[in-house]
Amino acid sequence: MNAGLMERICEELSRGMPRAVVSAWFSDAAVVSAKDQILKLASPTDYKREVIMARYIPQLADAMLAIFGVPYEIELVSAPPPEPPAEQSAEPPQPGGSQWHGLRDFIFERFIVGESNKYAYSAAQAVAESPGASYNPLFLYGGSGLGKTHLLYAILDKIRRQHPDYNILYFSAEQFTNDLVAALKEKSTDKFRGRYRGADLLLVDDIQFIAGRDFSQEEFFHTFNTLYDEGKQIVLTSDRRPRELQRFEERLLTRFEWGLAVDVKPPDFETRMAIVLDKAQRLGIPLPAEVAEYIAQAITSNVRQLEGTVKKLMASRDLMSSSLDLVTAQNVVADMIRQSPGLNPTPQLILSEVCSFYRLDERQITGKSRQAELVTARQTAMYLIRDMTSLSLEQIGDRIFSRDHSTVVHSIQRVEERRKEDTAYDNDIKTITENIRGV
Repeated sequence: MNAGLMERICEELSRGMPRAVVSAWFSDAAVVSAKDQILKLASPTDYKREVIMARYIPQLADAMLAIFGVPYEIELVSAPPPEPPAEQSAEPPQPGGSQWHGLRDFIFERFIVGESNKYAYSAAQAVAESPGASYNPLFLYGGSGLGKTHLLYAILDKIRRQHPDYNILYFSAEQFTNDLVAALKEKSTDKFRGRYRGADLLLVDDIQFIAGRDFSQEEFFHTFNTLYDEGKQIVLTSDRRPRELQRFEERLLTRFEWGLAVDVKPPDFETRMAIVLDKAQRLGIPLPAEVAEYIAQAITSNVRQLEGTVKKLMASRDLMSSSLDLVTAQNVVADMIRQSPGLNPTPQLILSEVCSFYRLDERQITGKSRQAELVTARQTAMYLIRDMTSLSLEQIGDRIFSRDHSTVVHSIQRVEERRKEDTAYDNDIKTITENIRGV
């Protein structure tokens, strides 16, 4: 009974938490007893018990309420859990065919869903279930390394398996332009148009790369119209929402908005933790939970860098015979940050990038002048330092700008308001953030 109850608890927890997080903290937990409206739960290590007590008691209580319909108190005990029965893991179906070789990891079953991306994930699934019927086009936008291309491939994989007769065309916007240039040189534009306009499913990565390329936009406009009128599904990705794309024809931007535009945001801590654990499991690394938590706290910008950190940790273990412990993880993360300081930017790095963007020096930004340009740069720097570091408002005001924390609060509020009202300024913030991450 207790083993079955633990499975039901994990099922309930998974309704509101990534499954990889549930697995990390509760896969080796066991129900000792559940009577008198008290759940006694055993977890094998002090560390795990402390984390569960600190973070997951409300979720456990909600799970028990959902199962039994009455409130339960939660107690954590140190008795070792029983040995679980051996099970065979069910591997999700793999994409086949030489054309898509190497894409078996980019499927829906392996996409880690969290608060930052669940809307995009649901929309992508809906498109894959009924291509051309809803959300056409589907426009996925967000920064680099957040999972847009993964969702693109996942749509491709599912539709290819459900509709093996479909003519599926996946390409980058840059490839589209290169093919068009080649077709013009070879005087084979009819062949070019036949290829692109004959697709049953059109998947375009990084559509922003045809910005300012008038002939490419002209050809893509007619390609889009042909496929849309025939009810063919179109999926596009971009680094920003349609209305923020610069040097695009209005008629194209209008069509990008005909369907659904969805933001893929940077992962929150829970999602980052799930990504680290999932990657470690697929690489066969028995990663301790505290190591996974440290990586998730230290690397915050995107999925690709999280996965890169796990791979580097594996290399350290295999090549240097390093232990998979917290010290090794700290060394690996420190090395990653030395190579790419933007992974965990310092206030000084942020200030430097803001100065570079506005072509000002640090003394001007941290000084007392109230010139409009300097105030904008100063407020921007305060906002980004608060957003990208762990410094408190008091520390930002006192250590960097020699101002009271209330000034920092006002500056952050002003930036947040202005980003909603001023698209150009919002783009400036995104550009500076990308510059910082790319250092």
